[in-house]
Amino acid sequence: MNRRDWREIFEIINDPGTPILFLIGIMIFAILGNGLYDLLVVTIQRNFDDEGNFTYVIIIATASLLLLAIIFVLWLWFNLRWKRRNRLPNNIKLEQTYPILIIFVSANPKASEPIAIQHHLADDKLQKLWLIASPESENRAKSLFDWVKQRTNQPIHVSILLLESAYDIPQAYRTIVSIFELIADQIDQAIVDITSGTKQMSAGAVLACREYGVPMQYVLGELKGGKVDENSAGELIKVQV
Repeated sequence: MNRRDWREIFEIINDPGTPILFLIGIMIFAILGNGLYDLLVVTIQRNFDDEGNFTYVIIIATASLLLLAIIFVLWLWFNLRWKRRNRLPNNIKLEQTYPILIIFVSANPKASEPIAIQHHLADDKLQKLWLIASPESENRAKSLFDWVKQRTNQPIHVSILLLESAYDIPQAYRTIVSIFELIADQIDQAIVDITSGTKQMSAGAVLACREYGVPMQYVLGELKGGKVDENSAGELIKVQV
């Protein structure tokens, strides 16, 4: 069940696929249309019957309030139901913070890296951060480097590693493995974020993490209109292979 906005709720009322709501919507719009039409006709003809005009106004106002009430109730029901269904189970939600985070960087300025990083900055536990970028996302990696430095006073070692291509699985795999070898004595304190990389990057990371037994994390965003809402807060889930 996706979160719905006002426009989507309005579309549901006008959708024949939901017969009851559709019929109620038709009746309300018919009352509104007839009331507005009669009021307009009376006004144009300058037939100033105060009692008649007041009746039309009452009808229009009542129908409008009823329509708004139905939209509000539907919006409230959909979104409360969305919250109940989308609350992540405790067994997959990532609660733990890690001293070492390895994360792929996207060229998309609205991607989820800040959410993924902020989780581990929350209790000042993060000590080492690797930002793995492609040529297309190098500038964003540099921006994230500055962003991290501004978010904490703790001494965090931040490194940017560049891939020649964002679509090379073996290279992504070798890059992750090289980091694992570098932190061999701390590998049990590391986690890899696979949210923002290309599918090839993620595939390389999965292979490396499976080989070394390192957990992964993924930022689960809210769906809106069948797509991930880039403005959603997102929740972290732990991926173990």
